[in-house]
Amino acid sequence: MRDLQKILVIIEPEHDMQLALGKALRLARESGAALELLICDHNPYLEDGYYFEPLQARKLREEHLAANRKLLEEMASVIRPQGVTVTVDAVWGNPPYRHIIDKVLDSNPDLLVQSSRHHEKISRLLLSHQDWQLLRYCPCPLLLVKDLPWPEQPVMVVAVDPNHVNDKPADFDIQLTAAGSELQNLTGGSLHVFHSCYQPPVSGLYPVKVDIAQVRDSTRELLSDFALPDAQLHIEQEEVRKSLPALLDRLKANVLVMGAVSRSAIDHFLVGSTAERLLDSVAQDVLILKPEGFKGRVKKAMPENL
Repeated sequence: MRDLQKILVIIEPEHDMQLALGKALRLARESGAALELLICDHNPYLEDGYYFEPLQARKLREEHLAANRKLLEEMASVIRPQGVTVTVDAVWGNPPYRHIIDKVLDSNPDLLVQSSRHHEKISRLLLSHQDWQLLRYCPCPLLLVKDLPWPEQPVMVVAVDPNHVNDKPADFDIQLTAAGSELQNLTGGSLHVFHSCYQPPVSGLYPVKVDIAQVRDSTRELLSDFALPDAQLHIEQEEVRKSLPALLDRLKANVLVMGAVSRSAIDHFLVGSTAERLLDSVAQDVLILKPEGFKGRVKKAMPENL
């Protein structure tokens, strides 16, 4: 995510508050990146033969897209005087996430920014189906924006796992930390790195002892290019699902940076079962990265029936 040049932002025409746009605009101002605003819309009532004849349905879809493009141009006209280059696009399709990923492959942005909202109180912390599909298959870094504003100096927490090099490229933790460092530099915030060295008990009964000092030294050595002070390197012995949320709350963190890794021969990308449960509950924005080389395999990784 270094050297941001283009940021693709998903706009929600039904909402007055554009959470993703506000944070993307802040990053664009600081980095000099261009913005591309996208509405990906679908309404079954405007599909051929649902209520309207094909010709009439096509005309109505075109009018709908034209209205969305007009809305985007109005937004862009407010942003451009601030010195930010802005382009717009509106597409039609279902499921929307597939068309968003097609746009990413075509437009080649350095970052995709999307709001993560939920209307029912009971599910306000649960990611939507579209959020999950983008988390799994978006080939570029994806920033899922929640409803918490960034302060003047936001706190970034990068979750690394240097001991599990067989599950991911060995330099992926460096890639993740570099992304967190880039966000820190652009926003004037602070950077923290988290690693849980928790080991489940042998046979479920006998705890496994871990040399914390050794883990800290190996993590510090791996991330030596970032010269992190000890106070910003957090090595925890508790399970991730307990220790990471606790750290995020303690630091009053604003962004969690994590990686999505492949756990199958067909490149079905998941964040990891524990991490997936975490992402449904954390209130922070989440930046997800894929290892280098995933872009060329995204079509293979994305099942046809989703």
